[in-house]
Amino acid sequence: MDWMRLFREGFIAGLIGAGCVALWFLVADTIEGHPFYTPAMLGSAVFWGLRDPGQVEVAFPAVIGYTMVHVVAFTLVGIVAAGFASLVERVPPTLFLVIVLFAAFEVGFYIILALLAQPLLGALAWVNVAISNGIAALGMGYYLYRLHPRIREALVRHPLGEAEDSGSRPA
Repeated sequence: MDWMRLFREGFIAGLIGAGCVALWFLVADTIEGHPFYTPAMLGSAVFWGLRDPGQVEVAFPAVIGYTMVHVVAFTLVGIVAAGFASLVERVPPTLFLVIVLFAAFEVGFYIILALLAQPLLGALAWVNVAISNGIAALGMGYYLYRLHPRIREALVRHPLGEAEDSGSRPA
């Protein structure tokens, strides 16, 4: 495995995912009349223990601090996704495993968010979180899909990811 390629692809995929989420929330917050509210709220919760969304002040340290945490987290997710893309390219039936792990990751993300940010959940629209995660997953997935042409070829040959039949078929 080419580790430098994996880290490069994962880093770029992570930046794409982080950028998609950040852009979505910037647009959503701006439409609501409070640009940068979401990263300020989450940064204040992470770094200063804020529990009351009414006390959020949009401040540079909270926004930048949370943005850095956000980019690092997405970079790690991007590296894992790049590793899975490489695996699916070599062994196409593992696509099902990747889909199941993605679903488990999303459910786990929402559980962790509910446990850690319960006081802030009223201010953080679940629909916006779901939409932003979906856009990020599509952006990252499309980027990795374009870099791994053998995935496309394998999906054309085996659209459901099934392995080639090694034996004879029953009549």
